[in-house]
Amino acid sequence: MKHLLKLLPLLLLPVLFFACSSPTKEQIFQRTALNANLVSSAYRPIYFSEILEQKAKNNLPTSAKEYVSSRTIAPLNEAIEKVKDLKQAKDSQELISTSLDYMETGKHLFEKEYLRIAEMIDAGKSPEEVKIAIDQMFTATETEMLSKQNNMVAVASVFAKENNIDYIVR
Repeated sequence: MKHLLKLLPLLLLPVLFFACSSPTKEQIFQRTALNANLVSSAYRPIYFSEILEQKAKNNLPTSAKEYVSSRTIAPLNEAIEKVKDLKQAKDSQELISTSLDYMETGKHLFEKEYLRIAEMIDAGKSPEEVKIAIDQMFTATETEMLSKQNNMVAVASVFAKENNIDYIVR
């Protein structure tokens, strides 16, 4: 019996570890709603204007395609994995799924259309040609992206309010 009492703390340690390793509501919110800003911050026409300006000034450290891959797609992939790693509790399930939907839609757009436009920039297409491609892409995707973003903000706002998390939409 004395040996069992000596082993009790060792047996309780894993239970304590797993109990403490569950993310808080704030951490869930950060991984979902705040990381979704990776999509919002890149989904804007000026994104490509900045790349074109950097290339014109020879300040683009890599190709436009590499720039999009490393600065936009890679961080978004990491954020998506962090959201997928969250355990879906009843009260966070909608936030997690809405966040994943928005981020994966953005990821698909960035991997397909943003890389296509970046390849145009790398190939030396004229700024006018690039602008036409950008305008066409935004015309084709704006309604869906805005709808998913608005849904994300609405779900995040409810989650934040229910869990007393400061969240201001600008």
